[in-house]
Amino acid sequence: MDKKNLKKIFQFLDNSEYSLERDIIDKHCTDWRGDFIGTSDIILFPKSISSISKIIKVCEKNHIPIIPQGGNTGLVGGSVPRKDKGEIVLNLKKMNNIRNINLTDNSVEIESGCILEDLKKKLEEHNMEFPLNMGSKGSCQVGGNIATNAGGVNYIKYGSIRQNILGLEVITKNGEIISNLSSIKKNNTGLDLKQIFIGSEGTLGIITAATFRIYKKPQERFILWLGSNLVSDILKTYSSFTKVFCDQISSFELMNKKSLLILKKIGFEFDIKKEYYCLIELSNFQDINNFQDYIMDKIVNLNLNLDDVILTKNEQENLKFWNIRESIPLAEKKERFVIKHDVSIPLEKMNQFINETDQKLKKNLSVEIINFGHIGDNNLHYNVSVLKNTEPNEKKEMLKKVNDIVYSNTTKFGGSISAEHGIGQLRKDDLKKYKSKFELEQMKSIKKIFDPFDIFNPGKIF
Repeated sequence: MDKKNLKKIFQFLDNSEYSLERDIIDKHCTDWRGDFIGTSDIILFPKSISSISKIIKVCEKNHIPIIPQGGNTGLVGGSVPRKDKGEIVLNLKKMNNIRNINLTDNSVEIESGCILEDLKKKLEEHNMEFPLNMGSKGSCQVGGNIATNAGGVNYIKYGSIRQNILGLEVITKNGEIISNLSSIKKNNTGLDLKQIFIGSEGTLGIITAATFRIYKKPQERFILWLGSNLVSDILKTYSSFTKVFCDQISSFELMNKKSLLILKKIGFEFDIKKEYYCLIELSNFQDINNFQDYIMDKIVNLNLNLDDVILTKNEQENLKFWNIRESIPLAEKKERFVIKHDVSIPLEKMNQFINETDQKLKKNLSVEIINFGHIGDNNLHYNVSVLKNTEPNEKKEMLKKVNDIVYSNTTKFGGSISAEHGIGQLRKDDLKKYKSKFELEQMKSIKKIFDPFDIFNPGKIF
């Protein structure tokens, strides 16, 4: 970027709101997995809406692309610049204020740069919680969560972040600020524009604040850990539990044997006897006495074909089991070459999808399957570990073979190629293949309305 344009941007910022240092910039140009490495001449850390608005005007006038960035924990290359495209990174971490906690209507107004875990800890002081929960909660920012319509492990009870947003503040073309942060639950005054920005991956504007629903914390939570050799038994368990425990279920996670075995590479030690395990979080919202006995009585009466049944006794044990589940992505980094997928499959087709896809892959390729995910909301991280050493020039061919099998089966069984991670750079070609031409054209039309000069996160989704 030329010095003249840099000077125009600097006039709206103090020295703490930008960096030209190479090591700081480079850190923000590489995605969490290290798969996408871009370049930029500058990174911005603005502290106010007005400065962002002015920066957007300068960038639009001079056709300077802006990459909005939160905690940079995304998994599809959506929050980093591309290489040698003259893009600048605008990180929201200094816009991190919790503006207002409203305990009358159970809402919180918060800036986009707030780290998810910080929000959750603050709400705990009021015996409240924001239900979005995921392994990256200690570093992801809520603005990024909104931009990717994050789901997390409690989707089964609370839905995605979309279902929990009451209001949004966004800066879009020409620095225009769209601000409606009201905490009202009902507003039927025409098109609900905030829905367009949720899940847009920063391609339509920069999300600067939001108003979220918040909820009273349950009296207590316990984890059930169950094992079976058949995924069909796990699915039957889910069906039975939803009828008996109803909205007391706040998470229902599936892990196959391989996903747990790889944890030994990062120091975990435990016996794994079954082919599949599930982690079920049950929450006591109704002040039920002896909630543990209540749970076990219900399970015995269900007469399910399950083994290795463990029921936690306290929050410390809960955290131990959540640590197992949340550490799987870290353990995957120790594998040679893992091809990752984030699919959603109708539950009635899940068993058939897993069995058929496993067979096709293992018949044609030397691979193992690392299967885990939020099965209660159809979301399966169907990851494929390549067993042999793969040369760089072989990886592209292997990637295509695996993706063709996984995604063709995903669509065959009525699923989606991206359940929660989004499209970013990684899934662009897949989106073109599995989304209709008409739908893609409508998406691009909306992009053109809000970003006529293609300065917001170019090269992502489309």
